[in-house]
Amino acid sequence: MATVQDYYVPQLPTLLFSLHPQPAAAIAAGEKAIEFRRRFYPRAFQAFIYTTGKQGGISGYVQCAPAITAAPAVLGRLGARLQGDDPQVTMAYLVPASTGLAIPVTSAITFEPVSLAGLKAQFPNFVAPRSYVFLDRPPRRDQLAYLLAQDCQTVHQNKDVLTKIKHVLSNSD
Repeated sequence: MATVQDYYVPQLPTLLFSLHPQPAAAIAAGEKAIEFRRRFYPRAFQAFIYTTGKQGGISGYVQCAPAITAAPAVLGRLGARLQGDDPQVTMAYLVPASTGLAIPVTSAITFEPVSLAGLKAQFPNFVAPRSYVFLDRPPRRDQLAYLLAQDCQTVHQNKDVLTKIKHVLSNSD
């Protein structure tokens, strides 16, 4: 069986970031190819997703292209066209900032969930990130090695997401 290590790209920064359960599930199902943020890491990266809430834990790995910076209205239209988001909800989330970020998810992998309790048992100093942390830096490399060893359950490739984004951004209504 393939492990996350088989998809890992050592040249890319590796993050751990938090998401609410609904967007985390949509990414895992291959239904969400863009994550919107007010502020975030702007370059290409790979990351493990910590799902927040009572059932919090890590059960996903993504690879992401560089973030696209644009006005909330543009990002709202992008989300509506590519994944059926309500543009008003996206814009309301991004305002009052004049720009926001659209993070293209180019691939998503799921694995058996590792609960918060399991993470704390394995790593007593584990703390769920409020935004993101780097796993490929010395304080967290042991966590990265543990997560890379997880067996893959599903793999969704969104390699055409960048082409779709360019098409939407070049065809304004």
